[in-house]
Amino acid sequence: MSRVNDALSRWQQTVTAAQEEAHRVGHAEVDLDHLVVALAAIGGPAGESLRAAGVSLDAARRAAARVHADRLAGAGVAVTPTPPRALDVVAAPSLPLSPRVERLIRRMSELSADDRALLRILVDEPSGLVVEMLAALDVVPDAVRAAADAWRPAPTPSDPLYADDPAWSPWRTLTCDGWVPAAPERVWALLADPARRTEWDPWYSTVTQRPDGSLLCVLRSEEDGGKRVPADMRRQLLTVVTRDEGRLVEWEIARPDRDGGAAIQRLAVALSPSGAGTRLDVTVRWLPRHGWRRLVGWVLRPVGRWMYRQMVLQKLGSISRALR
Repeated sequence: MSRVNDALSRWQQTVTAAQEEAHRVGHAEVDLDHLVVALAAIGGPAGESLRAAGVSLDAARRAAARVHADRLAGAGVAVTPTPPRALDVVAAPSLPLSPRVERLIRRMSELSADDRALLRILVDEPSGLVVEMLAALDVVPDAVRAAADAWRPAPTPSDPLYADDPAWSPWRTLTCDGWVPAAPERVWALLADPARRTEWDPWYSTVTQRPDGSLLCVLRSEEDGGKRVPADMRRQLLTVVTRDEGRLVEWEIARPDRDGGAAIQRLAVALSPSGAGTRLDVTVRWLPRHGWRRLVGWVLRPVGRWMYRQMVLQKLGSISRALR
């Protein structure tokens, strides 16, 4: 099941980043060039292979814009440069896939967390759009294929936070990793600044730092793009419980207006340098329910873990979105 979850997570990250890129440049659907930019943006085996061949995120964006403009000019269509659109921190845009992207997906035998298969199919795609993008950067397709073949996974960073600690036995734990195209210093500056919390955490409409350093956060309501939340659950109190400057920050999350203000979750983000960007390991911990709710929770445990996985992927996506 872990391999399936990893594959679905990688594909979800890719499609979401491609939709964001299409929206950013004002296109109505996700096309091949947006997928290439997405692979460069989210990291992973394909992104690392692209960078090894000389295709960074900024380079991929420049190449996509140039090829798009050249094709329109060849068709006699005048192009007026427009500034990129801002991305919505609350929700990623939902754009349809172009017919040739749908055909490309049907060529994939299976989804995999190793997205080099998608990269190879993009390079070999018969329209030649991706090859034109590479040519605009003076990169030959064989260089990308060779980089994909030569790719090897980097060692997983070790951290005491993820050790098998008996003290954590009552808690449930889930971790997802991702990559952002920004140096660790930039990522840390974003995460560690309470005033910037709403730039990357779409769950909250307001964040207020209290004199003791904790953060009083208010969840978004239906009126401001959130979901329906009971009044006694809208306020959350976030307290830093672990902090390793530049490497790790962990918050304990409690509801001050419910359950006596007891902690309900912990959220941790670990940073490590990775090529031209930063690897993120985002971990959420939660306590199981008690009494009859524990039995219901056991029956619905796969659904609950899926929901927490979606939450963590949203956090990863919004951190990346804020920095690219």
